[in-house]
Amino acid sequence: MAKTNNIAILTDFSLYDNYNGVMEGVIRNFNKDAKISYLSGNVKKFNLTSAAYLLYTGYRFFPKRTVFLVVVDPGVGTERDPIAAKTKNYYFVGPDNGILYPAIMDDGILEIRIISNPKLFLSNQISRTFHGRDIFAISAALISVGVQLDVFGNRKDERDLVPYNIKFFKRDRCGIIAKVIYVDNFGNVALNIHKSEINLIDDKIVRIKTRNGEYNARVVKTFGDGKENELIIYSNGFGFIEIGINKGSAHDILKTSEGDEVCLEGFTQGDFNHSI
Repeated sequence: MAKTNNIAILTDFSLYDNYNGVMEGVIRNFNKDAKISYLSGNVKKFNLTSAAYLLYTGYRFFPKRTVFLVVVDPGVGTERDPIAAKTKNYYFVGPDNGILYPAIMDDGILEIRIISNPKLFLSNQISRTFHGRDIFAISAALISVGVQLDVFGNRKDERDLVPYNIKFFKRDRCGIIAKVIYVDNFGNVALNIHKSEINLIDDKIVRIKTRNGEYNARVVKTFGDGKENELIIYSNGFGFIEIGINKGSAHDILKTSEGDEVCLEGFTQGDFNHSI
């Protein structure tokens, strides 16, 4: 396997502690030429849905053969597998807890290995709470310098991965039952519906039902089409259907978080892509 120096990090470690920095240090000890960048070092804590969304929507914008070091791992130290995956264009290292699944399935899996070879761990006594340093960072570094995946451990069948389908929603008499998959820093609420699955018709009024209340929203093309304090629905920068407010926070009104169900009324049969 040829050397690749690009490593992209995605963690929920925040910007305040030294965990991200320590992982960078481990990487540079094994690859002084590493080009380290961040997809995000500040994912919402323990939030697997957010992590899966950020990785899925972001990975394809990085150079081919980038190694993604993904550590959002509330199950650290438990029986969940640490894995290294090679896809058609990239490498991914992280816990098998669903966060890698949408991205690696999307790019096309070529090989998955369970990281179990103790000779590759950072030390003989690895921490039960910091696998990001002791297992994942060093694995990403070794891949970046050309170490073959078969050295890391046994193969894992993709059918045995912990699944997470980022684009699955339900249709019933109410219209659509969707899930919130991401709430960004502006308070925009992304749903697990892709623009390829539904036709958004300008000015259509959609009734939004959440566990906290019912609201009307209008379909628009962009934020500036929204009126003051008006809930709007549009396709976001990654192609997912999103609820927002022009210069405001939809989250402050809807009070929804990742994983919450949202019912959208007002869509008819003709609004759906018939291939779905």
